Amino acid sequence: MKSLTSLERFLVLPELLDRVENDEDLLAELFALFQEDLPGSRAALRTAIERAELPEIERVAHRLKGMLANLSAKQAASLAAVIESAARAGDTEKIWQTQAVFDPELSAFSAKLDSQAVFDPELSAFSAKLDSFMAGVEN
Repeated sequence: MKSLTSLERFLVLPELLDRVENDEDLLAELFALFQEDLPGSRAALRTAIERAELPEIERVAHRLKGMLANLSAKQAASLAAVIESAARAGDTEKIWQTQAVFDPELSAFSAKLDSQAVFDPELSAFSAKLDSFMAGVEN
């Protein structure tokens, strides 16, 4: 795996590496899973925001928050949390304002992952260790 230092703008690397016990294979799988899920989650969030579907905005933002928190992407996870809270409060203006910052942040993070080739996009089978780790995303 290439050096992760270029991802420091997006990730708290010491925390992430500790979380995966410095397991580069697991980290590569996490990045691959994130990259696989991100387009659908982003599209679902955009659609929900455009339709002002507050419960769906809250649900998708919660999912993204969990995915990002598990990757120690603190800033992006925090933005997702703001969208989730704003949806719960019915604050559509705050949702739009935060989405205007959140979506470019996700784009930049995803592009950096792609450019660094820090994951193997051909990974198809995830280990029991990964399944156990990612179970927290759904909560």
